[in-house]
Amino acid sequence: MIDTKAVILAGGTGTRLRPLTDNTPKPMLPLKGKPILEHVIDHLKENGITDLIITLGYMGHQITDYFGDGSKFGVSIEYVKENQPLGTAGCLNLIRDKLTETFLLVGADNVTHLDLKKFINFHREKCGLMTVALFEFNRKVEFGIYELGEGHRISQFKEKPTYTHTAGTMIFCIEPDIFNHIPKSCDTVLNLTDHIIPELLKRGERVYGFPFSDFWVDIGNMEQYESLNRG
Repeated sequence: MIDTKAVILAGGTGTRLRPLTDNTPKPMLPLKGKPILEHVIDHLKENGITDLIITLGYMGHQITDYFGDGSKFGVSIEYVKENQPLGTAGCLNLIRDKLTETFLLVGADNVTHLDLKKFINFHREKCGLMTVALFEFNRKVEFGIYELGEGHRISQFKEKPTYTHTAGTMIFCIEPDIFNHIPKSCDTVLNLTDHIIPELLKRGERVYGFPFSDFWVDIGNMEQYESLNRG
């Protein structure tokens, strides 16, 4: 068992998966016979993380009814309810007093085989404020790409090139000092990626990336969801 809490973000409305989410919150949609969120919890448990806090929003009662206190699933679960959307950073204000040591923050729709023990150890070795789990993906451009030099003379051309990018998951390892950078009271939604991380980088805070190649998918649309259920 790892002495690290995990916060699971499960408050979203899942608009891109409608009509499936008209009457069911996205984390409770079935994936290979059990809810998506159960896969996330199983993965945390397999990595020795059993102390969980789940943030609730849209139809959150379905999540509490199914998982209860977590004992049937070999974990301990606390819940926190967002009465209005607060964002991936703003919702943490509701549990400031519970996050006094290094903690994980994961999306309830991030299904992965990432070795969380290695992830946490990497974060601790770096002694940073936050570490983001990163994956690599390739994107092929559908057009020929030209580069212009002096006087608009073409200096280089690539026919429909493929570019490699390093992108972020919704899996973070975070120190409680993050609350020094999250306003306690805010009337607008605050997200880690939109608002907090850009400010941390401007201030020169120690934010690290952990590249990994294990299986990972953010179930964000119908195509991804149906593909996972077929696979």
